[in-house]
Amino acid sequence: MPDEMTTKPTIETVLERISAFEKRFDDRSDQLEGRFDRLETRFDRLETQMAERFEQVYSELDRLASVVYSTKSEMLTLRADFREMRAQLKDVLPVPQAS
Repeated sequence: MPDEMTTKPTIETVLERISAFEKRFDDRSDQLEGRFDRLETRFDRLETQMAERFEQVYSELDRLASVVYSTKSEMLTLRADFREMRAQLKDVLPVPQAS
């Protein structure tokens, strides 16, 4: 009987410690879960913002490409006009003679 009396508080103490450890572990687990949820929310917002920015960049690139193509077209038209003007000037202006 004396052995039973000395071990009983020890078992109760161990069970209390296990319960306390479980509570600390659960609390810590809840804290980590909360942090992960906040991080996930932040990453979702960041992903949304980045997608919006990329769409803006794509739109600007499309506009820029449009301007480049129209400028190229205008330059080709100018080149053709200069060729025509040079041909017309050759017909009108006298040919310089070598001295």
